[in-house]
Amino acid sequence: MSTLIAPSPYPLSKFHLVIKDAAEEVVRHVQAPDALVGMEFLTNMSASAQGLYDVRLPTGQKRPLSLNLLVIAESGERKTAVHNLVAKPLYVFDESRMVRYTAEADEHEIQMGIWKAVDTGLRHQITRLTRDGKPIDEVRQELTGHAAVMPVKPRSRRIMRQNVTDRSTMDALEGDGESVAFMSDEGEVIIKGGALKQTGVLNKAWDGAQMLTLDRSNGVSVVVRNPRVTVSYMVQPKVFDALLARRGDIMRGSGHWARYLIGYPPSTQGTRFAYQLDIEWCHLPKFHARMAELLDEFGRRTDAGVTERMTLEFSVDAIARWIDLANQAESMLSPWGYLHDIKDFASKLLEIASRVAALLHVFSEQEGKISVDTLNRAIDIVEWHMHEFKRIFSPELSLPQELADAKKLENYLHLQFWSQGLNYAQKNLVLRNGPVRPASRLNAALTYMEEMNQVCFAEGRKGERYIQLNPNHFMMVGSSFNSIPGGFQLIW
Repeated sequence: MSTLIAPSPYPLSKFHLVIKDAAEEVVRHVQAPDALVGMEFLTNMSASAQGLYDVRLPTGQKRPLSLNLLVIAESGERKTAVHNLVAKPLYVFDESRMVRYTAEADEHEIQMGIWKAVDTGLRHQITRLTRDGKPIDEVRQELTGHAAVMPVKPRSRRIMRQNVTDRSTMDALEGDGESVAFMSDEGEVIIKGGALKQTGVLNKAWDGAQMLTLDRSNGVSVVVRNPRVTVSYMVQPKVFDALLARRGDIMRGSGHWARYLIGYPPSTQGTRFAYQLDIEWCHLPKFHARMAELLDEFGRRTDAGVTERMTLEFSVDAIARWIDLANQAESMLSPWGYLHDIKDFASKLLEIASRVAALLHVFSEQEGKISVDTLNRAIDIVEWHMHEFKRIFSPELSLPQELADAKKLENYLHLQFWSQGLNYAQKNLVLRNGPVRPASRLNAALTYMEEMNQVCFAEGRKGERYIQLNPNHFMMVGSSFNSIPGGFQLIW
Protein backbone atom coordinates (compact mmCIF):
# COMPACT_ATOMS: atom_id res chain seq x y z
CA MET A 1 0.00 0.00 0.00
CA SER A 2 1.34 3.43 -0.91
CA THR A 3 2.28 6.07 1.63
CA LEU A 4 -0.87 8.11 2.15
CA ILE A 5 -2.01 11.58 3.06
CA ALA A 6 -4.07 11.71 6.26
CA PRO A 7 -7.85 11.88 5.71
CA SER A 8 -10.21 14.60 6.88
CA PRO A 9 -12.20 14.09 10.12
CA TYR A 10 -15.00 11.54 9.93
CA PRO A 11 -18.46 13.14 9.44
CA LEU A 12 -20.00 11.94 12.70
CA SER A 13 -22.14 15.09 12.76
CA LYS A 14 -24.09 13.77 9.77
CA PHE A 15 -25.58 10.93 11.80
CA HIS A 16 -28.95 11.61 13.38
CA LEU A 17 -28.85 12.48 17.09
CA VAL A 18 -29.39 9.02 18.57
CA ILE A 19 -26.37 7.78 16.60
CA LYS A 20 -24.29 10.99 16.59
CA ASP A 21 -24.43 11.55 20.34
CA ALA A 22 -23.55 7.92 21.07
CA ALA A 23 -20.68 7.86 18.56
CA GLU A 24 -19.20 11.12 19.83
CA GLU A 25 -19.50 9.79 23.38
CA VAL A 26 -17.48 6.69 22.44
CA VAL A 27 -14.85 8.85 20.71
CA ARG A 28 -14.65 11.08 23.78
CA HIS A 29 -14.38 8.28 26.36
CA VAL A 30 -12.33 5.71 24.44
CA GLN A 31 -10.26 8.23 22.42
CA ALA A 32 -10.13 5.91 19.42
CA PRO A 33 -9.97 7.25 15.83
CA ASP A 34 -13.27 8.87 14.85
CA ALA A 35 -13.62 6.85 11.63
CA LEU A 36 -13.06 3.58 13.47
CA VAL A 37 -15.90 4.49 15.82
CA GLY A 38 -18.24 5.74 13.10
CA MET A 39 -17.72 2.61 11.02
CA GLU A 40 -18.36 0.36 14.02
CA PHE A 41 -21.70 2.10 14.46
CA LEU A 42 -22.55 1.56 10.78
CA THR A 43 -21.59 -2.11 11.15
CA ASN A 44 -23.97 -2.67 14.03
CA MET A 45 -26.75 -0.69 12.38
CA SER A 46 -26.43 -2.92 9.31
CA ALA A 47 -26.33 -6.16 11.29
CA SER A 48 -29.35 -5.15 13.40
CA ALA A 49 -31.63 -3.87 10.62
CA GLN A 50 -30.78 -5.99 7.56
CA GLY A 51 -33.05 -8.84 8.63
CA LEU A 52 -36.09 -6.57 8.87
CA TYR A 53 -35.80 -4.04 6.04
CA ASP A 54 -34.89 -3.62 2.40
CA VAL A 55 -34.69 -0.38 0.41
CA ARG A 56 -36.12 0.34 -3.02
CA LEU A 57 -33.78 2.41 -5.16
CA PRO A 58 -35.21 5.18 -7.34
CA THR A 59 -34.40 2.87 -10.27
CA GLY A 60 -36.98 0.40 -8.90
CA GLN A 61 -34.54 -2.27 -7.69
CA LYS A 62 -35.00 -3.64 -4.19
CA ARG A 63 -31.74 -3.93 -2.28
CA PRO A 64 -30.60 -5.11 1.19
CA LEU A 65 -29.57 -2.72 3.91
CA SER A 66 -26.40 -4.79 4.36
CA LEU A 67 -23.03 -3.02 4.34
CA ASN A 68 -19.45 -4.15 3.84
CA LEU A 69 -16.87 -2.26 5.89
CA LEU A 70 -13.09 -2.45 6.26
CA VAL A 71 -11.11 -0.49 8.85
CA ILE A 72 -7.32 -0.35 8.58
CA ALA A 73 -5.77 0.60 11.93
CA GLU A 74 -2.55 -0.08 13.80
CA SER A 75 -2.34 -2.30 16.84
CA GLY A 76 -3.24 -0.33 19.96
CA GLU A 77 -5.94 1.83 18.36
CA ARG A 78 -8.52 0.31 20.75
CA LYS A 79 -10.37 -1.59 18.05
CA THR A 80 -11.50 -4.27 20.50
CA ALA A 81 -12.65 -1.75 23.10
CA VAL A 82 -14.80 0.08 20.55
CA HIS A 83 -16.23 -3.13 19.10
CA ASN A 84 -17.12 -4.60 22.49
CA LEU A 85 -18.81 -1.38 23.57
CA VAL A 86 -20.89 -0.73 20.47
CA ALA A 87 -21.76 -4.34 19.61
CA LYS A 88 -22.96 -5.28 23.11
CA PRO A 89 -26.64 -5.82 22.11
CA LEU A 90 -25.53 -8.20 19.34
CA TYR A 91 -23.59 -10.28 21.85
CA VAL A 92 -26.59 -10.32 24.19
CA PHE A 93 -28.90 -11.37 21.35
CA ASP A 94 -26.57 -14.12 20.15
CA GLU A 95 -26.01 -15.39 23.68
CA SER A 96 -29.75 -15.71 24.27
CA ARG A 97 -30.15 -17.55 20.97
CA MET A 98 -27.28 -19.89 21.85
CA VAL A 99 -28.83 -20.68 25.25
CA ARG A 100 -32.06 -21.57 23.49
CA TYR A 101 -30.20 -23.56 20.84
CA THR A 102 -28.37 -25.59 23.50
CA ALA A 103 -31.66 -26.50 25.18
CA GLU A 104 -33.27 -27.34 21.83
CA ALA A 105 -30.25 -29.41 20.81
CA ASP A 106 -30.45 -31.42 24.06
CA GLU A 107 -34.17 -32.00 23.56
CA HIS A 108 -33.57 -32.93 19.92
CA GLU A 109 -31.02 -35.55 20.96
CA ILE A 110 -33.56 -37.14 23.31
CA GLN A 111 -36.35 -37.05 20.72
CA MET A 112 -34.03 -38.37 18.04
CA GLY A 113 -33.07 -41.32 20.27
CA ILE A 114 -36.73 -42.19 20.72
CA TRP A 115 -37.42 -41.76 17.01
CA LYS A 116 -34.52 -44.04 16.07
CA ALA A 117 -35.67 -46.70 18.52
CA VAL A 118 -39.18 -46.71 17.00
CA ASP A 119 -37.70 -46.69 13.50
CA THR A 120 -35.50 -49.68 14.33
CA GLY A 121 -38.47 -51.56 15.83
CA LEU A 122 -40.62 -51.02 12.73
CA ARG A 123 -37.83 -52.17 10.45
CA HIS A 124 -37.33 -55.30 12.55
CA GLN A 125 -41.06 -56.01 12.27
CA ILE A 126 -40.84 -55.78 8.48
CA THR A 127 -37.86 -58.15 8.53
CA ARG A 128 -39.77 -60.73 10.62
CA LEU A 129 -42.95 -60.44 8.56
CA THR A 130 -41.02 -60.80 5.33
CA ARG A 131 -39.20 -63.85 6.69
CA ASP A 132 -42.50 -65.46 7.74
CA GLY A 133 -44.16 -64.63 4.41
CA LYS A 134 -46.74 -62.33 5.99
CA PRO A 135 -48.04 -59.01 4.57
CA ILE A 136 -46.07 -55.86 5.51
CA ASP A 137 -48.39 -53.17 4.13
CA GLU A 138 -49.65 -52.00 7.51
CA VAL A 139 -46.18 -51.77 9.06
CA ARG A 140 -44.79 -50.08 5.95
CA GLN A 141 -47.45 -47.38 6.25
CA GLU A 142 -46.44 -46.92 9.88
CA LEU A 143 -42.81 -46.60 8.83
CA THR A 144 -43.70 -44.05 6.17
CA GLY A 145 -45.68 -42.00 8.67
CA HIS A 146 -42.89 -42.31 11.20
CA ALA A 147 -40.33 -41.00 8.68
CA ALA A 148 -42.50 -37.92 8.17
CA VAL A 149 -42.27 -36.97 11.85
CA MET A 150 -38.49 -37.29 12.24
CA PRO A 151 -37.39 -34.55 14.67
CA VAL A 152 -35.94 -31.52 12.88
CA LYS A 153 -32.45 -30.61 13.99
CA PRO A 154 -32.45 -27.10 15.50
CA ARG A 155 -30.29 -24.36 13.97
CA SER A 156 -27.92 -22.01 15.68
CA ARG A 157 -29.62 -18.74 14.67
CA ARG A 158 -26.92 -16.37 15.84
CA ILE A 159 -25.98 -13.32 13.78
CA MET A 160 -22.27 -12.79 14.40
CA ARG A 161 -19.80 -15.16 12.74
CA GLN A 162 -16.03 -14.88 12.84
CA ASN A 163 -13.78 -17.88 12.25
CA VAL A 164 -15.63 -19.51 9.34
CA THR A 165 -14.33 -21.63 6.48
CA ASP A 166 -15.39 -21.13 2.88
CA ARG A 167 -17.76 -24.11 3.25
CA SER A 168 -19.28 -23.03 6.56
CA THR A 169 -20.01 -19.65 4.96
CA MET A 170 -22.75 -21.32 2.94
CA ASP A 171 -23.86 -23.38 5.96
CA ALA A 172 -24.35 -20.15 7.92
CA LEU A 173 -26.58 -18.77 5.17
CA GLU A 174 -28.53 -21.97 4.45
CA GLY A 175 -32.30 -21.63 4.66
CA ASP A 176 -34.65 -18.76 3.90
CA GLY A 177 -34.03 -15.21 5.08
CA GLU A 178 -30.96 -15.83 7.22
CA SER A 179 -29.28 -12.70 8.58
CA VAL A 180 -25.62 -13.01 9.53
CA ALA A 181 -22.66 -10.71 10.07
CA PHE A 182 -19.10 -11.76 9.37
CA MET A 183 -17.45 -9.28 11.70
CA SER A 184 -14.32 -9.11 13.80
CA ASP A 185 -12.12 -6.53 15.47
CA GLU A 186 -9.22 -8.81 14.52
CA GLY A 187 -9.77 -9.08 10.78
CA GLU A 188 -7.02 -11.65 10.29
CA VAL A 189 -9.51 -14.17 11.72
CA ILE A 190 -11.94 -13.39 8.89
CA ILE A 191 -9.21 -13.36 6.25
CA LYS A 192 -7.58 -16.65 7.26
CA GLY A 193 -10.91 -18.29 8.11
CA GLY A 194 -11.94 -18.50 4.47
CA ALA A 195 -14.99 -16.26 4.22
CA LEU A 196 -13.17 -13.97 1.77
CA LYS A 197 -12.49 -16.91 -0.53
CA GLN A 198 -16.21 -16.82 -1.26
CA THR A 199 -16.19 -13.33 -2.78
CA GLY A 200 -18.62 -14.43 -5.49
CA VAL A 201 -21.12 -15.65 -2.88
CA LEU A 202 -20.64 -12.52 -0.76
CA ASN A 203 -21.08 -10.28 -3.82
CA LYS A 204 -24.34 -11.98 -4.74
CA ALA A 205 -25.59 -11.80 -1.16
CA TRP A 206 -24.72 -8.08 -1.07
CA ASP A 207 -26.67 -7.62 -4.30
CA GLY A 208 -29.72 -9.31 -2.76
CA ALA A 209 -29.69 -12.60 -4.68
CA GLN A 210 -32.90 -14.57 -4.22
CA MET A 211 -31.16 -17.95 -4.27
CA LEU A 212 -27.63 -19.33 -3.95
CA THR A 213 -26.69 -23.00 -4.17
CA LEU A 214 -23.67 -25.15 -3.40
CA ASP A 215 -23.51 -28.73 -4.66
CA ARG A 216 -21.27 -30.89 -2.50
CA SER A 217 -19.36 -34.01 -3.49
CA ASN A 218 -21.58 -36.24 -1.33
CA GLY A 219 -24.62 -35.33 -3.42
CA VAL A 220 -26.05 -32.90 -0.86
CA SER A 221 -26.98 -29.40 -2.03
CA VAL A 222 -26.91 -26.35 0.23
CA VAL A 223 -29.68 -23.95 -0.77
CA VAL A 224 -29.66 -20.34 0.40
CA ARG A 225 -32.69 -18.10 -0.18
CA ASN A 226 -32.82 -14.32 0.32
CA PRO A 227 -29.80 -14.05 2.64
CA ARG A 228 -28.66 -10.85 4.29
CA VAL A 229 -24.95 -10.49 5.06
CA THR A 230 -22.96 -7.76 6.76
CA VAL A 231 -19.19 -8.01 6.34
CA SER A 232 -17.03 -5.90 8.64
CA TYR A 233 -13.51 -6.39 9.85
CA MET A 234 -10.60 -4.36 11.19
CA VAL A 235 -7.05 -5.14 10.11
CA GLN A 236 -3.59 -3.84 10.83
CA PRO A 237 -1.79 -2.19 7.89
CA LYS A 238 0.67 -5.08 7.50
CA VAL A 239 -2.21 -7.58 7.34
CA PHE A 240 -3.92 -5.43 4.74
CA ASP A 241 -0.70 -5.18 2.74
CA ALA A 242 -0.42 -8.99 2.80
CA LEU A 243 -4.04 -9.31 1.69
CA LEU A 244 -3.39 -6.88 -1.16
CA ALA A 245 -0.34 -8.84 -2.26
CA ARG A 246 -2.09 -12.21 -2.08
CA ARG A 247 -5.64 -11.53 -3.20
CA GLY A 248 -5.83 -7.82 -4.02
CA ASP A 249 -6.20 -8.23 -7.77
CA ILE A 250 -8.97 -10.83 -7.35
CA MET A 251 -10.88 -8.84 -4.73
CA ARG A 252 -10.64 -5.62 -6.73
CA GLY A 253 -11.21 -7.30 -10.10
CA SER A 254 -14.26 -9.21 -8.87
CA GLY A 255 -15.86 -5.98 -7.67
CA HIS A 256 -15.77 -7.16 -4.06
CA TRP A 257 -13.94 -4.14 -2.66
CA ALA A 258 -16.12 -1.81 -4.72
CA ARG A 259 -18.93 -2.83 -2.36
CA TYR A 260 -17.00 -1.65 0.73
CA LEU A 261 -16.86 1.44 2.85
CA ILE A 262 -13.14 1.59 3.62
CA GLY A 263 -11.35 3.73 6.19
CA TYR A 264 -7.73 4.18 7.22
CA PRO A 265 -7.91 6.85 9.96
CA PRO A 266 -4.84 8.49 11.51
CA SER A 267 -3.69 7.18 14.86
CA THR A 268 -4.73 8.82 18.12
CA GLN A 269 -1.89 7.19 20.07
CA GLY A 270 0.19 9.74 21.95
CA THR A 271 -2.76 12.10 22.41
CA ARG A 272 -5.04 9.95 24.60
CA PHE A 273 -4.68 11.62 27.98
CA ALA A 274 -6.99 10.66 30.86
CA TYR A 275 -8.68 13.40 32.86
CA GLN A 276 -11.29 11.35 34.74
CA LEU A 277 -11.92 7.72 35.61
CA ASP A 278 -15.62 7.79 36.52
CA ILE A 279 -16.96 7.64 32.96
CA GLU A 280 -20.71 8.08 32.60
CA TRP A 281 -22.51 6.75 29.52
CA CYS A 282 -25.53 8.91 28.75
CA HIS A 283 -26.07 8.41 25.00
CA LEU A 284 -24.72 4.96 24.12
CA PRO A 285 -27.51 3.18 26.09
CA LYS A 286 -30.10 4.93 23.89
CA PHE A 287 -28.44 3.60 20.75
CA HIS A 288 -28.22 0.15 22.35
CA ALA A 289 -31.93 0.29 23.16
CA ARG A 290 -32.75 0.89 19.49
CA MET A 291 -30.45 -1.96 18.45
CA ALA A 292 -32.07 -4.30 20.96
CA GLU A 293 -35.54 -3.30 19.79
CA LEU A 294 -34.69 -4.20 16.18
CA LEU A 295 -32.95 -7.45 17.14
CA ASP A 296 -35.86 -8.55 19.32
CA GLU A 297 -38.29 -7.85 16.48
CA PHE A 298 -36.10 -9.85 14.12
CA GLY A 299 -36.02 -12.71 16.62
CA ARG A 300 -39.82 -12.72 16.96
CA ARG A 301 -40.31 -12.73 13.19
CA THR A 302 -37.77 -15.51 12.75
CA ASP A 303 -39.44 -17.65 15.42
CA ALA A 304 -42.78 -17.12 13.69
CA GLY A 305 -41.33 -18.19 10.34
CA VAL A 306 -41.79 -14.73 8.76
CA THR A 307 -39.06 -14.10 6.17
CA GLU A 308 -40.57 -11.20 4.21
CA ARG A 309 -38.95 -7.86 4.93
CA MET A 310 -40.42 -4.38 4.97
CA THR A 311 -39.37 -2.21 2.00
CA LEU A 312 -38.38 1.42 2.51
CA GLU A 313 -38.79 3.93 -0.32
CA PHE A 314 -37.55 7.46 -1.04
CA SER A 315 -39.67 10.59 -1.04
CA VAL A 316 -40.25 12.52 -4.28
CA ASP A 317 -37.68 15.18 -3.27
CA ALA A 318 -35.14 12.51 -2.35
CA ILE A 319 -35.62 10.76 -5.71
CA ALA A 320 -34.97 14.05 -7.55
CA ARG A 321 -31.84 14.59 -5.48
CA TRP A 322 -30.72 11.00 -6.13
CA ILE A 323 -31.03 11.48 -9.90
CA ASP A 324 -29.06 14.73 -9.71
CA LEU A 325 -26.30 12.98 -7.75
CA ALA A 326 -26.22 10.08 -10.20
CA ASN A 327 -25.68 12.53 -13.07
CA GLN A 328 -22.91 14.31 -11.14
CA ALA A 329 -21.15 11.02 -10.49
CA GLU A 330 -21.47 10.05 -14.15
CA SER A 331 -19.83 13.31 -15.24
CA MET A 332 -16.87 12.54 -12.97
CA LEU A 333 -16.07 9.24 -14.73
CA SER A 334 -14.46 10.95 -17.73
CA PRO A 335 -10.66 10.62 -18.16
CA TRP A 336 -10.18 13.98 -16.42
CA GLY A 337 -12.82 13.35 -13.74
CA TYR A 338 -12.19 12.64 -10.06
CA LEU A 339 -13.74 9.16 -10.22
CA HIS A 340 -12.07 7.96 -13.42
CA ASP A 341 -9.59 5.69 -11.60
CA ILE A 342 -12.14 4.27 -9.12
CA LYS A 343 -14.98 3.53 -11.52
CA ASP A 344 -15.69 0.27 -9.72
CA PHE A 345 -16.55 2.08 -6.48
CA ALA A 346 -18.30 4.86 -8.36
CA SER A 347 -20.69 2.30 -9.87
CA LYS A 348 -21.85 1.36 -6.34
CA LEU A 349 -21.68 4.83 -4.81
CA LEU A 350 -25.36 5.78 -4.96
CA GLU A 351 -26.53 2.32 -3.99
CA ILE A 352 -24.34 2.32 -0.88
CA ALA A 353 -25.56 5.82 -0.03
CA SER A 354 -29.15 4.57 -0.37
CA ARG A 355 -28.46 1.78 2.10
CA VAL A 356 -26.86 4.17 4.58
CA ALA A 357 -29.82 6.55 4.19
CA ALA A 358 -32.22 3.69 4.94
CA LEU A 359 -30.23 2.74 8.06
CA LEU A 360 -30.30 6.35 9.27
CA HIS A 361 -34.05 6.41 8.63
CA VAL A 362 -34.58 3.22 10.65
CA PHE A 363 -32.37 4.15 13.60
CA SER A 364 -33.79 7.65 13.92
CA GLU A 365 -37.27 6.06 13.93
CA GLN A 366 -38.61 8.23 11.15
CA GLU A 367 -41.97 7.41 9.61
CA GLY A 368 -42.98 7.38 5.98
CA LYS A 369 -40.52 7.60 3.14
CA ILE A 370 -36.80 8.41 3.34
CA SER A 371 -36.39 12.19 3.26
CA VAL A 372 -34.01 14.27 1.16
CA ASP A 373 -32.32 15.44 4.39
CA THR A 374 -31.56 11.84 5.36
CA LEU A 375 -30.24 11.10 1.87
CA ASN A 376 -27.97 14.16 2.03
CA ARG A 377 -26.61 12.98 5.38
CA ALA A 378 -25.87 9.57 3.91
CA ILE A 379 -24.16 11.14 0.89
CA ASP A 380 -21.83 13.13 3.15
CA ILE A 381 -20.87 9.96 5.02
CA VAL A 382 -20.30 7.91 1.86
CA GLU A 383 -18.40 10.79 0.25
CA TRP A 384 -15.80 10.53 3.02
CA HIS A 385 -15.39 6.85 2.12
CA MET A 386 -15.21 7.72 -1.57
CA HIS A 387 -12.17 9.88 -0.85
CA GLU A 388 -10.73 7.04 1.26
CA PHE A 389 -11.21 4.51 -1.53
CA LYS A 390 -9.37 6.81 -3.92
CA ARG A 391 -6.74 7.63 -1.32
CA ILE A 392 -6.00 3.95 -0.69
CA PHE A 393 -6.35 2.48 -4.16
CA SER A 394 -5.39 5.32 -6.50
CA PRO A 395 -1.66 5.70 -7.24
CA GLU A 396 -2.33 9.35 -8.02
CA LEU A 397 -2.72 10.18 -4.32
CA SER A 398 0.36 8.36 -3.03
CA LEU A 399 3.16 10.47 -1.58
CA PRO A 400 6.95 10.29 -1.63
CA GLN A 401 8.23 8.88 1.67
CA GLU A 402 9.86 12.14 2.80
CA LEU A 403 6.65 14.12 2.21
CA ALA A 404 4.53 11.60 4.10
CA ASP A 405 7.05 11.62 6.95
CA ALA A 406 7.07 15.42 6.92
CA LYS A 407 3.27 15.43 7.32
CA LYS A 408 3.52 13.12 10.35
CA LEU A 409 6.36 15.15 11.81
CA GLU A 410 4.51 18.42 11.28
CA ASN A 411 1.51 17.07 13.18
CA TYR A 412 3.72 15.74 15.98
CA LEU A 413 5.65 19.00 16.40
CA HIS A 414 2.41 20.97 16.49
CA LEU A 415 0.76 18.75 19.13
CA GLN A 416 3.73 18.07 21.36
CA PHE A 417 5.60 21.40 21.20
CA TRP A 418 3.82 24.31 19.52
CA SER A 419 0.52 23.61 21.31
CA GLN A 420 2.46 23.49 24.60
CA GLY A 421 3.89 26.98 24.07
CA LEU A 422 7.29 25.88 22.72
CA ASN A 423 8.70 27.04 19.39
CA TYR A 424 11.61 24.59 19.37
CA ALA A 425 12.30 20.89 19.87
CA GLN A 426 15.51 19.02 20.54
CA LYS A 427 16.21 16.83 17.52
CA ASN A 428 17.36 13.79 19.53
CA LEU A 429 14.12 13.84 21.55
CA VAL A 430 12.10 14.02 18.35
CA LEU A 431 14.02 11.04 16.96
CA ARG A 432 13.55 9.08 20.18
CA ASN A 433 9.87 9.90 20.82
CA GLY A 434 8.52 11.10 17.50
CA PRO A 435 6.73 9.30 14.65
CA VAL A 436 9.63 9.12 12.13
CA ARG A 437 12.53 6.67 12.31
CA PRO A 438 15.34 5.85 11.55
CA ALA A 439 17.52 8.98 11.56
CA SER A 440 17.89 8.91 7.76
CA ARG A 441 14.13 9.26 7.27
CA LEU A 442 13.91 11.96 9.94
CA ASN A 443 16.70 13.93 8.26
CA ALA A 444 14.99 13.64 4.86
CA ALA A 445 11.69 14.85 6.32
CA LEU A 446 13.36 17.76 8.12
CA THR A 447 15.21 18.73 4.96
CA TYR A 448 11.90 18.91 3.12
CA MET A 449 10.35 20.98 5.93
CA GLU A 450 13.35 23.34 5.86
CA GLU A 451 12.99 23.80 2.11
CA MET A 452 9.29 24.61 2.65
CA ASN A 453 10.29 27.23 5.26
CA GLN A 454 8.46 25.35 8.01
CA VAL A 455 11.49 24.83 10.27
CA CYS A 456 15.10 25.86 10.62
CA PHE A 457 17.90 24.57 12.83
CA ALA A 458 20.00 25.84 15.73
CA GLU A 459 22.77 24.47 17.90
CA GLY A 460 22.87 24.50 21.68
CA ARG A 461 25.81 25.23 23.98
CA LYS A 462 26.80 21.58 24.14
CA GLY A 463 26.43 20.98 20.43
CA GLU A 464 22.90 19.58 20.64
CA ARG A 465 20.73 20.22 17.60
CA TYR A 466 17.38 22.02 17.89
CA ILE A 467 14.48 22.24 15.45
CA GLN A 468 13.10 25.79 15.36
CA LEU A 469 9.41 26.02 14.42
CA ASN A 470 8.39 28.81 12.05
CA PRO A 471 5.56 30.69 13.83
CA ASN A 472 4.04 31.86 10.56
CA HIS A 473 3.56 28.24 9.52
CA PHE A 474 2.67 26.49 12.78
CA MET A 475 -0.01 29.02 13.66
CA MET A 476 -1.92 27.55 10.69
CA VAL A 477 -1.05 23.86 11.09
CA GLY A 478 -3.90 22.97 13.43
CA SER A 479 -6.50 23.64 10.74
CA SER A 480 -4.57 22.41 7.74
CA PHE A 481 -2.44 19.36 8.40
CA ASN A 482 -5.18 16.95 7.31
CA SER A 483 -5.92 18.70 4.03
CA ILE A 484 -5.52 16.98 0.67
CA PRO A 485 -3.11 18.66 -1.76
CA GLY A 486 -5.11 20.27 -4.52
CA GLY A 487 -8.02 21.01 -2.18
CA PHE A 488 -10.50 18.78 -4.03
CA GLN A 489 -14.07 19.28 -2.86
CA LEU A 490 -16.93 17.33 -4.34
CA ILE A 491 -19.79 19.65 -5.26
CA TRP A 492 -22.35 17.35 -3.65
